[in-house]
Amino acid sequence: MGITKLEKGQFLHKADQDTVNSVEVVVKGSIQISNAYSSIICNVGGFIGIVENPGTPYAYNYEALEETTVYSYTFNSPDDLPKIIKSNPKIAPILAAQSSEIAAKTCAAYEKQFDDALQEYEQIMADYADYPSLCIKVGKIAKTFPELDELIPPEKSEKVPNWVIDFSNSLKESEAVLKKSFYGLNIEIATGMIMTTYTIYKTISDQVLLLNEYRKVLKKKTSSFASTMKVIKAKLADMERAETEGSVTIVNALNTILVYSGVSSEIASKFEEQISSFKSNNNRYDSSDEARALRRNISTSFYEVFTPAFLRSLTDEELPIEVKMFFMFGFVDEDLAGAKNTAILYNMAKAYIPDEKGNVLTIYEWLKKIYMLEVDPSKNEFDQDWPSYLREQKSTGAINQAQLEAMLNNPQKRLDFEIHNLFSLGNRMTFGRISSFVPVFDEQNVLRPLDMAYQTAAKVNGYFDMIRGIDYGVFCRQALFSNTDIGVPQVFFADDITPYMILMPNVGSRASLWQEIDGKNRRTKARMLVSIFNTENTEETMIKLFGEFRWEMCKTEQGVHWNDVTDPSLTSMYCDYLQFYKKNSALSTENKEKLRTDLKKFSNNYKNVFIADYLSYVKFEAAGSPRLNKVTREILFTFCPFAKAVREKNADNPQYKDLFSHYSVRINNTAKPILNIIAKLKKEGIDVPEELTNQIEHLKK
Repeated sequence: MGITKLEKGQFLHKADQDTVNSVEVVVKGSIQISNAYSSIICNVGGFIGIVENPGTPYAYNYEALEETTVYSYTFNSPDDLPKIIKSNPKIAPILAAQSSEIAAKTCAAYEKQFDDALQEYEQIMADYADYPSLCIKVGKIAKTFPELDELIPPEKSEKVPNWVIDFSNSLKESEAVLKKSFYGLNIEIATGMIMTTYTIYKTISDQVLLLNEYRKVLKKKTSSFASTMKVIKAKLADMERAETEGSVTIVNALNTILVYSGVSSEIASKFEEQISSFKSNNNRYDSSDEARALRRNISTSFYEVFTPAFLRSLTDEELPIEVKMFFMFGFVDEDLAGAKNTAILYNMAKAYIPDEKGNVLTIYEWLKKIYMLEVDPSKNEFDQDWPSYLREQKSTGAINQAQLEAMLNNPQKRLDFEIHNLFSLGNRMTFGRISSFVPVFDEQNVLRPLDMAYQTAAKVNGYFDMIRGIDYGVFCRQALFSNTDIGVPQVFFADDITPYMILMPNVGSRASLWQEIDGKNRRTKARMLVSIFNTENTEETMIKLFGEFRWEMCKTEQGVHWNDVTDPSLTSMYCDYLQFYKKNSALSTENKEKLRTDLKKFSNNYKNVFIADYLSYVKFEAAGSPRLNKVTREILFTFCPFAKAVREKNADNPQYKDLFSHYSVRINNTAKPILNIIAKLKKEGIDVPEELTNQIEHLKK
């Protein structure tokens, strides 16, 4: 033990090579403490190796950043530290100041380490979600990576509460004052401060090492997938280079679109001038009155051009590719979109294949269904459907009965209503930044590679399958079967109805539930909207959307009793829980404080609190990572039970054991009378209705 001098770049200790039997104090120079993922610098007066465990290999590397001198002390246990401090009373304030600084640096390293780990996980999962469609794009057969389905995100340790980080940062900010007027008061204060901060950064150091291990395991489990994605992305880059080198030629797209639409010269000239002004302004999304007015004017002109172009396309078997890009993506100008994006949009439009299942539709396909009378127009912003709107117009004297009857099934009037409401309002809503909205495709809005953001039918149907694999009853409505001729008075069954997902022609960040049913018929498909290029974590966006559907569908089914706790339902139980949480003895003080914060965060909007909890329930709780309190968990599982595979995976989870047990009893009691009816029908040689067999299969999920 004693003085050790180091040259620049020389290691004092190396991780996994040297054994811990000493701690050092930096007398001169500086030491970098590092691992594979992060590092901090310890200056004069700082302890070296204080977070290590005596008798074990070093967990960190300690490297001199310049000519450095350290003084070594024997280190057999943390009890040695107060003795070392008290043997150096003159420099104790310096040691205390450096300890508080190291604590703050360690907190910052931990925060960065966690953020980096979370970003790695989210990037992997985003790539994994995009992988199937990218395989199609580059002509490769998608492989399976079951190990990725088992991944869970990193979690912040409860051992490092926020006050610890705030406290450490505050000590560092007040270092000069504390060093001068507090640490030097006596040796006991300096010792106490050093041991307090030692406890903090020892705890944080342990969590940093756990994060290191998480990242190593994550890298190992995803290495095969990462290699595959590297090849795919290289292939995509080659394709993009080929596209930008002249294989795609789009010239004066706006003129082609305007000529095709057949709009008047006044409208055409106005739209051309607006687009020209827009693309020449580098600050086109600022909040100035001129920029806002231009964006509003473009929005008006866009639909004036879209409608006649759409009507002409109905009798045109071969659309110009520019017009197809206009319908699908809002593309109007190759310069505004950028050469690279124009090539990508061109290829996407050329390769587009409609969804075989009919669930996922571009806005063009949706408007075509409206015009052809295949579906009724959607509700407007006042929650009026098409017939209700016409009746309201008649009651105000705007139209008479004859006009109402003529308009009800008039394709043009239905189309205008849908474009004015679902299309124009939904386009703005899914874009995400309402005040900055413009309906034309603009390179400045591309915040994520288009290939990754592109929502194909396969992707969206994959999200439908994903949510059913966790919350299997998410799209089910209660229906009634009755056939007294064969002795079945009435049996309730779950009718699973996949929603429509309409792809809005923008690069946006949101998804929206436009309406949960069509008119008053509860056995009709919901209408959901999402940007055709989604810039956010699409999986989370979809889960939130499905959570919103859960809430709104329950309200629709319950009617005026949606928040009446005497008629138990998802919404009524959740409202009661949030309204009276302060009196709920099942909630801890911490739970109540978190609820208070959540309610404030979501402006006391119970639906939004539920959606946030539903995201945690589907994404984390289903994966075995607890995020919810006991009461929330029980309500969600009661009304949104996990699918069989998820229940089996979490069978040993003590937080769900009782819930699973009660669920099994409830399902068996529900199935028993239906099984008795089926047995009776079979005994009498009567064909079992499909509704009954399907309900039994549903209860097995």
